[in-house]
Amino acid sequence: MIQGEWKNCVITVGTSATLSAEVNLGRAYDTLLVVIPTITAASVSVRVAEKTGGTFQDLYITSTNDGDDKQPITTSGTGGITWVVPLGGFQFIKLLSSQNQASNRTFRVCGVRR
Repeated sequence: MIQGEWKNCVITVGTSATLSAEVNLGRAYDTLLVVIPTITAASVSVRVAEKTGGTFQDLYITSTNDGDDKQPITTSGTGGITWVVPLGGFQFIKLLSSQNQASNRTFRVCGVRR
């Protein structure tokens, strides 16, 4: 297993109260680890792009048992958790909060590859 470096992923309220800045994980990874800090109650999801500065789209994973696409998303909460997300081979990510954050939020992210 290959684990990347832990990186900051920040929602800067002055830029966007819901969407983080782009994070370059350094290479493509299968799995994303996300440490969610204390946040204004919200769910969190992942957006991905093929290249830096690219068009970021919501990440969906196809279920192996029913073939339906599912969006990895946390339940609504106030953070203080670690989340493991199937990433599907992407390198460039953003995190999206379902609600505006009251102040800047620093998430910690790390890619993992088998």
